[in-house]
Amino acid sequence: MATEVVPVVQLSGVRIERGGRAILRDASLSVPAGSITAVLGPSGSGKSTLLAALTGELRPVSGSLQLFGAPIPGSQRALLELRKRMGVLLQGNGLLSDLDVFENVALPLRTHTDLPDAVIAELVLMKLNAVGLREAGQLEPTQLSGGMARRVALARAMVLDPPLMLYD
Repeated sequence: MATEVVPVVQLSGVRIERGGRAILRDASLSVPAGSITAVLGPSGSGKSTLLAALTGELRPVSGSLQLFGAPIPGSQRALLELRKRMGVLLQGNGLLSDLDVFENVALPLRTHTDLPDAVIAELVLMKLNAVGLREAGQLEPTQLSGGMARRVALARAMVLDPPLMLYD
């Protein structure tokens, strides 16, 4: 007997509005687990709006939007739990200027886990190594080039090994 594969992302007839203006109309999308999917379009076509909906920041006016086979929760606590299962890399790098590179990457681990400092250090170094910045841990965000800052933000987005990565 075949088991049904539940898509990681499932949109069906989604309409999203901002300021009374429809940004997405009748949007449908199915993204299976393990796949890489790109949403392309010109500036203003709704790509960032779609990402905001996937993170629960925006709610569809109509249609169905599901992540991991369930609707995006309405409660803040449940939404925070869902967000732990996704890594998000937005257009700006979002690095905190009062934390060095190491601590910027460690932040999700310190916030969402009870891992010992030694394990956190190993995970942070692994992710920094994965983006080619293993030796940059002590640098401040202001000391980074734009590309380096983007890679640090990517390491931070990946540090919890989320099953869903969203890039803007």
